[in-house]
Amino acid sequence: MEPMLTLLLDCCRPHLSDADLALIGARLAAGDGKRLAFLARRHRVEGLVWRSITRAGIVPLGAQPIGEAARRIAADGFAMALESGRVHSAFSRASLPHLFVKGQTLGALAWSDPLLKQQLDIDLLVPPNAINKAGRLLEALGYVQQVPDPSVDAADWHRSHKESQWRSDDGILLDLHSRLGDHPALLPTATATVTPRKVEVPGGIALPTLPDRLLLPYLAVHGTSSAWFRVKWLADFAALVGRTPPETVATIADQAPRLGAGRTFAAALILSNRLLGTRLPDNLEADRATSRLVALATAMIGNPGEPTQQRFGTLPIHRSQLLMVPGSHYFLSEVVRKLGQLLIR
Repeated sequence: MEPMLTLLLDCCRPHLSDADLALIGARLAAGDGKRLAFLARRHRVEGLVWRSITRAGIVPLGAQPIGEAARRIAADGFAMALESGRVHSAFSRASLPHLFVKGQTLGALAWSDPLLKQQLDIDLLVPPNAINKAGRLLEALGYVQQVPDPSVDAADWHRSHKESQWRSDDGILLDLHSRLGDHPALLPTATATVTPRKVEVPGGIALPTLPDRLLLPYLAVHGTSSAWFRVKWLADFAALVGRTPPETVATIADQAPRLGAGRTFAAALILSNRLLGTRLPDNLEADRATSRLVALATAMIGNPGEPTQQRFGTLPIHRSQLLMVPGSHYFLSEVVRKLGQLLIR
């Protein structure tokens, strides 16, 4: 990996010590701030990088845009927290089970600061049979269905898609999820009706999110489904792993395949260990396909370009998705699912 990407990864490590920050500061002083700013924007980690820069006390020439972005991220995050509270209140009054995934709740759990994380949208999980009810509640709050087109029935759409996208009258995006995995076999028990964990976010609002036993596997599934092409996702995973007792991480690693996370949790732990220094559980099992997932992700993180802007740039993502769960049944059904998505388009 190029030196500035390695520096960016080190700035995103959880639990940096004073000695770590001293070494980072020396590298920042000699580094290319403009390149670091480009990579921080590419990987959407300006808030995390700026925190390390300010703690180290060294702002390299050309890195000022990172600080400007970090301030925008904090302001946007506060607005997202308030909007999440408004949505939560409406869904609670309607007695509709719902969970907030990633976003503010994850920022609080992983970093103890929800305003460090860039959040482009609100991710809301509801039961599959409640999509139309959820849509009516969102419409009452001023949201309009964006994807699919408003003329398409959302419940019909969700039979073959895990999410629909909605936009509020003031421009906030909300992804309404009926499941968390693209393939139905991924985390089938991670539903909106599980007993939630409540997490306080700015504004004194307590939002429901996934319980501990499902949150880390979900982050592994989410990151692997995109071949971890943004450091943002891996940094969140690593920070949460770092805050979880090692024996609990080992238990989750053992349970993850049975929960429907397949190889993703083992691959995420290995990737996080190699790039961000988190601990590995003893006796972690990793087959050849798991190692391949790690290699695909490492290459994607090292690619400075956006996958969608490069010819065949999303091919590693599709390959990663095919390797997530062992067995020919998953592989073949995932191929069929992908072909079906192409025909629908």
